[in-house]
Amino acid sequence: MLWYIVSIKLLRFIMKSLKIALLALLPATLLAAPPYALFSPHQGEEAFEKMYDYVKGAKKTAHVTIYSWSDGGITDAMEDVLKNNPGVKLRVVLHRPLGGKSSILSKVAKLEAMGAMFKRAKMNMHEKFVLVDSKNLSNSSANMSGGAKNRYSEDFTFIESEGEADNEAVIKQFEREFAVIWNSSDDIVTKDEIQKADILPLDLDQANLPATKAAMTLISSSMNSTLSKNSPTSADYKKGRIIDLNDRYLPNGDQPYVVSTELIEAIDNAKKSVWLALNHFNLYSVSEALIRAVKRGVEVRLSVDNQEFKTKIRDTGSRPSIEMTPRFIRDFNALPGFDKKEAPVRVHFYSHAPHHSSWHLNHHKFVLIDNELPNDAILMAGSFNLSNNAEFNQFDNLVAYKGAAYAGVIGDYARQHEHLWTLNRNSADKPSKEALDYIKAVYDDSYIRLHVADPENVVALTWNEALALKKDMNRVAPGLFRQLYSKKGCMFYNFVKQSYFGGAGCK
Repeated sequence: MLWYIVSIKLLRFIMKSLKIALLALLPATLLAAPPYALFSPHQGEEAFEKMYDYVKGAKKTAHVTIYSWSDGGITDAMEDVLKNNPGVKLRVVLHRPLGGKSSILSKVAKLEAMGAMFKRAKMNMHEKFVLVDSKNLSNSSANMSGGAKNRYSEDFTFIESEGEADNEAVIKQFEREFAVIWNSSDDIVTKDEIQKADILPLDLDQANLPATKAAMTLISSSMNSTLSKNSPTSADYKKGRIIDLNDRYLPNGDQPYVVSTELIEAIDNAKKSVWLALNHFNLYSVSEALIRAVKRGVEVRLSVDNQEFKTKIRDTGSRPSIEMTPRFIRDFNALPGFDKKEAPVRVHFYSHAPHHSSWHLNHHKFVLIDNELPNDAILMAGSFNLSNNAEFNQFDNLVAYKGAAYAGVIGDYARQHEHLWTLNRNSADKPSKEALDYIKAVYDDSYIRLHVADPENVVALTWNEALALKKDMNRVAPGLFRQLYSKKGCMFYNFVKQSYFGGAGCK
């Protein structure tokens, strides 16, 4: 037995020595922590815990942007860091409407009394990032909500500087982005708070544009604006708006569309594939780019949320409909020889009429270009829905990850897209019988459910499969769709009584 123990100890010593020797030979870039991703609902708890740990572990600064706020864990993490490290600068920018909600202001008042600082964004605060100590970053599609943690399909990308140049560079870009947001936002002044100016360093002479040549780059909607300093005597300055954002125009008078222009350029240069996972799709320019890609023989795949399943295209005069998913399908089938082909779109189906009380969203906003070609692969992921609203009326972002150096995180997202694409489908690439039986189930020979109950019941349907399901449900439950839009907050439909019932949102 003694010789066995000695041998094991010797083997461990040799392995440890070899590991140290091998690590010494590796380039520093291979030792750094690469960006990596987690996805809810299956990894939602882990992803949120990671964000909590970032905040609780802050030594100097914690910067947070919040669009919606119902998750208690992030509140607890803020309280924890303020209690255990009173010197930390916790700065939080809220979506503008949140600043008028009493339930939110009560949390703000408590945290400000502990030393936190809160502001209300100049525009819609739709970015969702946590930046701690200029070294740990989470950028996400997810809001601070229980739904984002446990029900919705979301993505979370984590970047830690670890002394790696590209990671440090993109974190500096986020530091600047937060400074733009913070310095242009209104102070939230709560009871007994002594208002004082808190200004983050910001070089106004630096071009407010993306570093497009970098392998990892932040591209934000704020870059559609130029920056200027407000006068210290102005009303805006006294509210906390140290700077102003001014619309940027191109020499021809057009607005620049900074984010979508970068996205369209990537699509136009795609060689093999373009895979998208989208919560909303409202930009015709992107739809046109996807049709151009199809014409070149590039594989296009759109995984879209249930809310995108709309059968009518409402064009008005020269202005195309904003319902871009059905428009893309129409344009796809209008291509020569494509009239009988199935459009490459799959609906993340969870409801006959989606309502916020029963959402199981595909809440992603990511695009993968040529993920099969490591040197050419591009991932673009963040908070940016494909819409004019995201481009010009909100703080939103995408981060571009380019090339083989980011094969890990690109692979993470490729696997997530494949998961969405094949969700509850069988080996013949058809919806599983169990999934369809659940959706079509009739209870007591009189009623059906309007929404699935759990994420496990969501199914990926082609457009034609979704249309066929709608026809089937009309036969199973006559009259279902007559008032469904106004009754979508209900849980069930009784086709015998022609009535809707169940659920807190049922009216």
